[in-house]
Amino acid sequence: MYQVIIETEEGETVSFECGPSEDVISAGLRQSVILLSSCRAGGCATCKGECTDGDYELVDAKVQALPPDEEENGMVLLCRTYPRSDLHILVPYTHDRISFEAIQTNWIGEIKIYDKVSSNVVRLVVQVLTADGSAPIALNFKPGQFIDIEIPGTHTKRSYSMASVSGDCLLEFFIRILPDGAFSKFLTNEAKIGMRINMRGPAGSFGLHENGMRPRYFVGGGTGLSPVLSMIRQMKKEGDNRPAKLFFGVNRCDELFYLDELKSLRDGMSNLDVLVAVVEGAERKDVAHGTVIDLLREELLIRAADPDIYLCGPPGMIDAAFAAAAAAGVPREQVYQEKFLASG
Repeated sequence: MYQVIIETEEGETVSFECGPSEDVISAGLRQSVILLSSCRAGGCATCKGECTDGDYELVDAKVQALPPDEEENGMVLLCRTYPRSDLHILVPYTHDRISFEAIQTNWIGEIKIYDKVSSNVVRLVVQVLTADGSAPIALNFKPGQFIDIEIPGTHTKRSYSMASVSGDCLLEFFIRILPDGAFSKFLTNEAKIGMRINMRGPAGSFGLHENGMRPRYFVGGGTGLSPVLSMIRQMKKEGDNRPAKLFFGVNRCDELFYLDELKSLRDGMSNLDVLVAVVEGAERKDVAHGTVIDLLREELLIRAADPDIYLCGPPGMIDAAFAAAAAAGVPREQVYQEKFLASG
């Protein structure tokens, strides 16, 4: 048996034994150390960490969850990591997100709102119910986390970030409709008000970091708006008055959604600014022409202080945002990301 030491963001540690034939996540579960994970199959990146000491074998990690450059730099997926010596692993979340007792992760949800809010986005609001489905229940989660939703009558699940805040009975999602997407076909052809669905979670390590009064920039591409909107709403709920900017971008005008609600959120938060960009066909005075990264670059040029930057969107947007931040001199450790991964 080898000793695995998990070190969290604030430097706290937890340790447990792990045999050479079991992965780190499974070994932790066996000893009631429940680390963040979701798919347990090397595909979602929820359990990503950095191994700073020790030897291991990484088995069947999907490239979209762990790109080759990250793997070369010592990043691992704990559900796919098998020790070959004692290990020391850094995880990108705080100690309070590690659980030491079994927690409920399977839920029943009832569709309360189904609304197509743009040419390619559906707003889905789901009420969380008790295990027997008899009454609403509040679901606690960290802003930035996601839920796995199962397509009724199948074992197929898809992961979607909440746009709502923790502690509510209603979960709000923005879901992009894809021509050949399994969940998209369900939404288009079968979903209806009152339908019940199985859910699992919450999961994910993307979330807010406490760094004093440092400004926060939130960048959402398309439905990547969801987790950053949850973070901003959490700031409002807690009365957090540090400076914040939301950058929201889509490709075409007909893909814009939720602008009136974003304006209302901005009007209710004196510390929040909202900037919107469209690549093609921007015709509104309150919408800039170009990419969301163009907006980010412009604001970084006139910033008063280096912000923490929270990113959610497709890989191309994420990579461009990292490049813009680096060019502006923002330390890499102040940029946090959640990439869209391929369906399935």
